[in-house]
Amino acid sequence: MGRRGFHSSLVLLALKGINTALTAISNFVLAYVLVRAIGLDSYAVMASLLAVAALVVQSDLGITGLTFFQLRSHYLAETGKHRASEDDQDLVMTIVSIYIAIGIISVAILGITLDAGAIQVAPHAVAYLLIFAAAVCALPRMALRVAINARDGFIWTETVDLGRRLVLLVVTVAMLLGLSFISYAALSLLVWILFIAALIWLARLYGFAPKRGAFLRGLLLLRHKFRGVGAAVLLSLADFIISVFPYYLLAAAMNATAVVAFDMFYKVTRFAVMSYLIGAETVLPHQTRAVHNEDVAELSRATAKGFMVGLVPMTVGIVAIAMFGERLFGLILNHSGIVSSVMRVAICAMLAFMLIQTTCQIVLIGVGKFEELARRASMTFAGMVFISTLMVLFHWSIDAFIVAYVVVYGAGSLLYAECLYSLSRSLRSKKTRERARVGTVET
Repeated sequence: MGRRGFHSSLVLLALKGINTALTAISNFVLAYVLVRAIGLDSYAVMASLLAVAALVVQSDLGITGLTFFQLRSHYLAETGKHRASEDDQDLVMTIVSIYIAIGIISVAILGITLDAGAIQVAPHAVAYLLIFAAAVCALPRMALRVAINARDGFIWTETVDLGRRLVLLVVTVAMLLGLSFISYAALSLLVWILFIAALIWLARLYGFAPKRGAFLRGLLLLRHKFRGVGAAVLLSLADFIISVFPYYLLAAAMNATAVVAFDMFYKVTRFAVMSYLIGAETVLPHQTRAVHNEDVAELSRATAKGFMVGLVPMTVGIVAIAMFGERLFGLILNHSGIVSSVMRVAICAMLAFMLIQTTCQIVLIGVGKFEELARRASMTFAGMVFISTLMVLFHWSIDAFIVAYVVVYGAGSLLYAECLYSLSRSLRSKKTRERARVGTVET
């Protein structure tokens, strides 16, 4: 790695670290403020609606992961080009347009549902709708980020995200100074829209400036690419359902306290994933180049660096939850005992398993191993279905369910590690065969 590449990696590492810290602070500050501003029951409703928004975002179905792999492969194969190919530009423009349309349609459907009174959310219906609209803005953002990152724009996308998170944190804190809930919701949506516009401008700078007729051409490209997208879709759906299905399961049981408890579990573990991505995504450009060049040694070095970076937040997180978890959750929720000691131990175990899975998954997606990952994610999903069935049949407590959830997830993370090991072994074998063939030709 050259001096310039080393400095770029340090800048990216710093930006990701700051973004991760801001994400954690923003999430828990928001929970702290809203529990006091609208009450625990109303916060549980909002958490459930945000889980629905996550379902909308999941309509991506793994397309952005597959798109990154293809755009990145094209970029690494280019020599001296400063703009993406016309096909790549058309594809990105089409995906972004479709995702914006999906977001608008989902907001309209929720608005009609709320207006019809099908969901009882008074007196915060308008605020909930605006917050939902802001949440689904993450869908087009995903597509824009992968397009820019595929052409080594990682630092700039992190900079844009940093600006958005800072502004949203300021808006959240303003509620403590008297800003109303509905004003917070409206400003949040405005911030999201402005920063998506910034990503669109940035994408143009990185060579994505499609010409007239790009949308129709992009649709034809998508139709062609969808033929081989089944594994990416399966992986995306399995990962999503595994992450958020307890929200729906517990909400169906009409247990608001359990929903709030799982919301804390989810927020802590999602923050852990964000912190692990600091290392995993910082080394991703080097990992994809290593696989492209069939350099097993560089792949191993880069992966080890990403894992070592992830060990820091994992250790800090486990110590913090073990020593201060009871007081922290009691302070955030303004109620003690909602997050039990058993759940805190489960969170600590989950932090370790998530480091293993995140380290492996990021690089495997980046090099296009969707089928291999989909098979392993499906096995984990089957385990989740099994424990959910047991919970319903035997009326498990939230603690018993979470323990089983972590055990199944942990087994799945080890399957991901085995997949990465298989990739390294196959690259090493391929390199050995090539050297043997070259030696034979020289002889």
